[in-house]
Amino acid sequence: MKLPLHYLYLLLAIVFISGCASTSDDTLFQSDAAQRYHELKQDVNKGEYSSAARDLGKFSSNYPYSKYAVQAELLRIFSSYKAGEIILTETLSSTFIDRHPGHANVDYAKYMLALSHFKQKSSSRHDSTHVILAIDTFKRLLKEHPESEYAEEGKQRLQSLYNQLAEHELEVGKFYFEKDRFIAAANRFQVITKDYQTSPSIEEALYLLAASYSEMGMNSDAKQIALLLQHNYPKSTWSNKAETYR
Repeated sequence: MKLPLHYLYLLLAIVFISGCASTSDDTLFQSDAAQRYHELKQDVNKGEYSSAARDLGKFSSNYPYSKYAVQAELLRIFSSYKAGEIILTETLSSTFIDRHPGHANVDYAKYMLALSHFKQKSSSRHDSTHVILAIDTFKRLLKEHPESEYAEEGKQRLQSLYNQLAEHELEVGKFYFEKDRFIAAANRFQVITKDYQTSPSIEEALYLLAASYSEMGMNSDAKQIALLLQHNYPKSTWSNKAETYR
């Protein structure tokens, strides 16, 4: 059955009006999102990090499909870090990486994830869990984003983490050495000479490794390590002390 012509015109008008309303609603939604995002960005610029981090979380819930949603996630990572909410930074960074693995700024999220672990690390005398996590994440950043603007700082942070692990090995080795447990001590010093050759602990580790070998009657090995120390670090005070084992 054919509809009368005036009914057809009425249906077309309804469709047109609905389309206009939908377009208008979307425009209004995006306009509201833009205004709110820029307000929150101003809060961040004013240093109101804690409240901004909280409100940016609400923004993501209220405007999940706006064109500012992803920028808001990144800004919240920054805000939470500046507010000292390091565990939140870790969570937000990890979530961003999972949700947006191909995003142009995912390197920033990886950098902040590594930095959150870096901030949670303890001294060399305590648990090294976050040190290991930070190393792994910084290495991932450098491997996957070698040209990132965060790569150079990542390298510097990575070296400081290696230094901390080397210091930890050195302290444990010295503890064993003082207890006359020379095999256990030598094992710790060998880790430093093998894995952390660029750390400041390397010179003392070589000296104590030579001393450990000497205490175990391994004079030939002690002499070899002493010569290596003196050759590589001739101006070191540890090189002078190693003369005993030559």
